[in-house]
Amino acid sequence: AAGLLPGYPDTASVTMGVDLWQPKELERQAQQIMADQGVNQVAYTTNLAYNEARMEMAGKQATPFYIPALVVLLCGFLMIYSIIHVAMDQDTRFFAGLKTLGMTPRQIRWFLLEKAGLLSLFGLLPGWLMGFGIHYLVTPRIVTGMEQNPAIYFLSWETFALAALSAFGTVLLAYFLPAVRTGGRMPTQMLRNLEEGVPKGQGRSSTGKVGILRLALRSLWRNKGRTILSLLSLLLSLLLLCSTWIRYTSYDEDLYLNGMSPWDYTIEDGSAASTVQRYNPNNRAITEQIVSDLRGRGEVLEVSVLKSKEVELRASDGLRQRIVDFYNEPYDETMTRRESQAAYPDWCAGLDCLEQTGSYYGIVIALEDAYLRYVLDNCPVTSGDFDVEQFADGRYVVAAGAYVEGVSSPAAGETVELGGERLSVLASVMGDTSFLSGSNSLESSFHLTYFVPLSLFDRLFPDEGIRQLAVNIDHDGQEEFEHYLSTYKQSLNRGISVRMRSDYQEVFQNARLNECLPKLIVGIVLMAIGLLNFANMLVTKTMVRRKEFAVYQSLGMTSGQLRWLLLTEGLLHGALLTVILLPVTFSVTWFGMPAVFSRLNTWCMTYHYTLAPLWAALPLMLFLAAAVPLMCCRFIEKGSITERLRIVA
Repeated sequence: AAGLLPGYPDTASVTMGVDLWQPKELERQAQQIMADQGVNQVAYTTNLAYNEARMEMAGKQATPFYIPALVVLLCGFLMIYSIIHVAMDQDTRFFAGLKTLGMTPRQIRWFLLEKAGLLSLFGLLPGWLMGFGIHYLVTPRIVTGMEQNPAIYFLSWETFALAALSAFGTVLLAYFLPAVRTGGRMPTQMLRNLEEGVPKGQGRSSTGKVGILRLALRSLWRNKGRTILSLLSLLLSLLLLCSTWIRYTSYDEDLYLNGMSPWDYTIEDGSAASTVQRYNPNNRAITEQIVSDLRGRGEVLEVSVLKSKEVELRASDGLRQRIVDFYNEPYDETMTRRESQAAYPDWCAGLDCLEQTGSYYGIVIALEDAYLRYVLDNCPVTSGDFDVEQFADGRYVVAAGAYVEGVSSPAAGETVELGGERLSVLASVMGDTSFLSGSNSLESSFHLTYFVPLSLFDRLFPDEGIRQLAVNIDHDGQEEFEHYLSTYKQSLNRGISVRMRSDYQEVFQNARLNECLPKLIVGIVLMAIGLLNFANMLVTKTMVRRKEFAVYQSLGMTSGQLRWLLLTEGLLHGALLTVILLPVTFSVTWFGMPAVFSRLNTWCMTYHYTLAPLWAALPLMLFLAAAVPLMCCRFIEKGSITERLRIVA
């Protein structure tokens, strides 16, 4: 640099970056460093990752993740509450006995406090490991652009402490709620309430006999609170999963691919592989042989060639005045169109040159097939009419100016001299060259664009190379074609760049998954909690009736009849929850999701209604409804009937 530019570096324009060993409060640290070094009147900025505005924005983006977490906390409490109350009747008898022996309500509360602490302690380590494992896998998909895993980089002890407090709080609350109800009661009153809660034999027939179905129906009315808890957690999880899955399946891959690239593959000259590279027309990386090979493949439907040429032109007085007037028109209430480009000095210099001398740069672009269709679809006509046959004839050009209403280029009927030939302007359009790979020279920052057919371009500029290709294929042959492209690129020609359809598909799939993954994980966790609650409800309703089942068997019920009774009870509970969950989930999502979608501003979504999570959850629930009671039956029948009849609790 010093050899190319004598006097370099200019110390008045040095930029220095400083990395801190322990970055905490960057603004305060920066001020302290500047003061310690005696540096004054120097502009500085801190890393945007720590900027207050960025942190505030990050907080707003994180808010949607906190709401499902609160729902998980609520359902987690309901699950723990339900599990603890499997033995609620036994605990009530136990505390009644302790009260009889003189234990005070305060001592009972201390007993429950210690029990809750011990139970929480056993759950901390596996809970921490499971939670951090999910965090470690999911967070890098949401927080991108970091070399280190953000789950490790932002690791802090506060989250673990908060998780421990939340776990202890939920367990403690689950233990204390029944203690509050029974704390002020006498032992006899506590036992009397238990007896009052036992059903008194509803459903008995006039003959004094009762069938399996009627006995099973009676169980539906036992412990209705536990059934409601199970229903609530399943409903919350299904609503979250179904709404998230509807959003996930509504992302339209075809819309995304068409928006990102109008064709399946773009093959670029290596000098035009990115927008920061200036296209070098002498590179000649894409040869006619490459074009011929591509067109010869069976899965290839279309290969479109694009060539370009920068030429220095001179505008007529009329054209010069038209363009100058166009850019002197108001851009908004505060500036003109020319002033809106003040941040681009090369563009401004080009416009000044046109105004003062009439000299300007033109970019001549040869179009065919896919590229021509893109221009016709995306560049509104500002003068004249575009005729495909006349354009292909090779005697006309299409001029393009700024992508704004109004003529800022040669108009239809005027002429322009390109490559020594004077050609008529067939039409003028709003210029859109976003499909152009690479960048042009700085001298042509301000330019006018001229679209010409490939045959005319080759006649005007016979020695120009191919800048890029657009390739469309039969998608059934995508895998084979991409394997060919990868091999071809690596072995035969390293001077080209290929943007593949699968690359866009991978970006789409990752972005779609990243958008929905946190809520999907929360929904799956909630579903697991709901199914555990359902299984726990069945266990509770079964295990607390060991004495009742012993009475049935003493009156002649066989083991097969007992298993059939338990199976019927489980299936009835599953049917009851299905009858409620199915219409409620359908109604909420059917009427609610369109309202949600109306507020979304996502261009690549097509509303797609589905209840796939519900259809996946119902078989699991029915399986538990059948399997859990039968598994409990093995424990119920342990011991003789006489031993089970002696059970107090």
